[in-house]
Amino acid sequence: MKLEEIITKIEELPTPDPIVQKIIAVASDPNASAKDLADVIKLDPSLSVRVLRLVNSAYYGLPRKIAQLSEAVMILGFKTVRNLALSVFTYNSLMRRKRSTIDHTALWKHFIGVAVASELMAQVVGYPNKEELFVAGLLHDIGKVTLEFVSPEMFAAVAKLTKTLKISFFEAEKKLNLPNHALISMKTIERWGLPELVSQSCGGHHTPESFSESLYSDVISMIHVSDFFVNTINYGESYSYGGFVLSPYALNLLGLKPRMLTNYLKKLKEKLMTADEFLKIEQEAVS
Repeated sequence: MKLEEIITKIEELPTPDPIVQKIIAVASDPNASAKDLADVIKLDPSLSVRVLRLVNSAYYGLPRKIAQLSEAVMILGFKTVRNLALSVFTYNSLMRRKRSTIDHTALWKHFIGVAVASELMAQVVGYPNKEELFVAGLLHDIGKVTLEFVSPEMFAAVAKLTKTLKISFFEAEKKLNLPNHALISMKTIERWGLPELVSQSCGGHHTPESFSESLYSDVISMIHVSDFFVNTINYGESYSYGGFVLSPYALNLLGLKPRMLTNYLKKLKEKLMTADEFLKIEQEAVS
């Protein structure tokens, strides 16, 4: 199956529901208030509970309990709330299908791991828009879900080869002469109407050097490095079993030195220990 055929099939994928679309719109409106966004979130009681639980979780470590939705929105920030809504949509719509060869629990853990790692990487290199890094990390491998949705047989063939040869999913796709999941991720995200920063960072997360002319080359490189480390520590399941290589281009572009990476890895492991609230999206979805 060619990339063009997969892109055509992407049209059959679910798109964000009206409430999520409204949240994205309000969160992107510079004139919107915390109350405006809270009023939209209230339309979805389950999401309201998740927002309050997230702001009170160990991930944020606040000294007091937050009970008001509008206050939670102010503390978390508009984009974090948007990211939570997108997380819920992604899992509920794409990762709960009963007939599937994917271990969704483990893959979701990988998604969350790279999201957290990307947000942390933004802090390490001083990138101001860490919330965009979170959602880019979260969705970087959504192309694997899309591929399995379009052709379970094709996904299974790639997954089998990765395990047999102990290589990455990306390498297996090349060996089988199949469209790579990074580009499929990019096309999926473009269809959802998310920012170009997100779609390009997903599209280039295995080959940041090939996106050197992009306005978002630094973001693409951050997602690449974050994905490398999450795979290295085996957090979740990415259906890759080796062949992980850090791009010298990405390291040079971001100015990352060995000591910085060592400190980053230590902080990442600590941060992932507090990421339970994001993982509970999956646990609640199947309960």
